Amino acid sequence: MTTAPLDAQFDLHPGPGDPHGGWLPRYGSAGMRTYVGRVLGAERTALAPSVQALATYIEDNEVVRRLANNACAECLAIVDMHSPRIGDVDALLHGFNTILTHAPGFIDGELIGLPFPALMADIGRTASGAALFRQPTVNLLMSNILNDWHAFLDSPASNVGFRVDGEQWLSATAKERYRFPLWSKDAGTPPYWKSWNAFLTRTFQHPAQARPVADPESNRTVVCPTDGAPVRDDVFRLGSRHCTLADLLATSVPQQQALVDYYRLVDLFEGGRVFQTTLGPYDYQHWWAPVHGEVLFDPFTIPGRFASGVIVIRTADHGHVCCIPLGMGAASSIVFDPAMRRGARVHKGQEMGMFNGGGASFALFFEKLPGKELLFLNADGVRCSRHSLSIGAQIGAWYVRK
Repeated sequence: MTTAPLDAQFDLHPGPGDPHGGWLPRYGSAGMRTYVGRVLGAERTALAPSVQALATYIEDNEVVRRLANNACAECLAIVDMHSPRIGDVDALLHGFNTILTHAPGFIDGELIGLPFPALMADIGRTASGAALFRQPTVNLLMSNILNDWHAFLDSPASNVGFRVDGEQWLSATAKERYRFPLWSKDAGTPPYWKSWNAFLTRTFQHPAQARPVADPESNRTVVCPTDGAPVRDDVFRLGSRHCTLADLLATSVPQQQALVDYYRLVDLFEGGRVFQTTLGPYDYQHWWAPVHGEVLFDPFTIPGRFASGVIVIRTADHGHVCCIPLGMGAASSIVFDPAMRRGARVHKGQEMGMFNGGGASFALFFEKLPGKELLFLNADGVRCSRHSLSIGAQIGAWYVRK
């Protein structure tokens, strides 16, 4: 696969109606234009070390410098551009530097939840821009910048959107979207949460009431591992791209590849079923076990161009389930619960982990079993809606194949 960290953020959710799953407004909106203008017009300060490392690499590498300069020139030449223009490499670098201290927030009621893609919406459309951010070293340096941004989102400075009731994330509209009363908080008064990530990874005050686990004692049924919207059955999509399990399990870490090969994971799930959900900014960012079973091996996070984790659960009578959380860029956004270890017994609805920094998607791969068939049906026996699903709700049931 050749998906850069920012590419994954650009194209989180399929479909022309809402290509960013609610994390960004439509391309060219008033809020997007205003945000990009503010970033490019901000007072310039000394570059953070991670941004300076990218600047130095561009300056020292003739091919990369040419791509960067061409990307800016091509960006300026786009006829239908709706946002203020990134005129040169310095503007791009200082834009990154400015965003390092920006938390997701609202402009005129429009959520700018992915600041880097918002800035790069135009330059990313150019041929040279796409080639630039496919360069392996540029990719790595951009990951380091995103890691610094995630560190900021863990700091108290990032809770600016939670300091005044009635504004930003505490507006009546936003509160209704994420159902403010449901959640545990760090304080009883604003800013309520100590950081942006504390808000994003918030937990329910009463989990059993907010998200009851369907059919909790039976393994014949499967529950949804996340809040989110379902994607087409049996086709895994990363944005607009179809991916195979082999794509998702490809890793440069020898120990991880050894596990994939030892358990023959690609072959194990050949011909089986696939269920995928995509997450938005208002969704619960934790993931729960979809079945009862035993953890096959210590879960791991695959380094590289997008954040993906791997955990496999072996059930007693319905084969194996491969669970793959996908974050929005840096590998640090995948956080497994410490209880998820090789040989651990897990029960349906038990926490497996969370997205620290925001999740893009979650996929379940099911083993094909002789004489049995998994049908994706809810508790009423009908196909799961294309609208939002709740974590813990039934998404499927096993039947004897006739």
